[in-house]
Amino acid sequence: MITKQIILRYRAPGHVRFQLPPLICQTEAGKRLIEALNKLEGVYRVDLYPRRCKLSIRYHEAFCNFEQIAQALHQTISQLEREGTLKPVSMVSSRSMPLMQIRQSTPVRWVREKVQDLKETVTAVGILLRQGLKRGPKILQDPKKLAFEFANDVLVLYLIKVHWHRIVNHWIVHPIKYRYEWAAVFYLTYLLVRSRLPKK
Repeated sequence: MITKQIILRYRAPGHVRFQLPPLICQTEAGKRLIEALNKLEGVYRVDLYPRRCKLSIRYHEAFCNFEQIAQALHQTISQLEREGTLKPVSMVSSRSMPLMQIRQSTPVRWVREKVQDLKETVTAVGILLRQGLKRGPKILQDPKKLAFEFANDVLVLYLIKVHWHRIVNHWIVHPIKYRYEWAAVFYLTYLLVRSRLPKK
């Protein structure tokens, strides 16, 4: 069985990495594997690196443990093997291999991720600034309030970005189970709206 070729490379609280056989890292099989692991409650980030045949999984230990992740990984790969999804594909031409290796290298991927995060941050900050400028000269009368509101908006955007995966895949699907998280969301929303109301 191909599952016997899986090697545990790293294990820490809330984080685990595996070395996978190349067949599992192909486009279709990798996509199916990521989807299956993301459905596991408690898992909030799954990264597959096809060129290095590495799989990184981050999870909340309060909702999930290593044994559950290993079992889900084993079951999914076994299912793909039974379906015949794990078949060799044609190799890429030798000319394009060096370029693809460079693109998939750790430093290049890290830079691309940081550039993407920077673009998203600049876009969000630009939206907030445009909203502030629409209020006109009133802002100049109270720059301290403007700075406070701007910091609040940035914090809200950061919290949404960090928790977006959990909101979509867990909190919305199981609202009763995550009632305390929703209570915190509603309370923070109340505080944000209250801070924007004009004082009498």
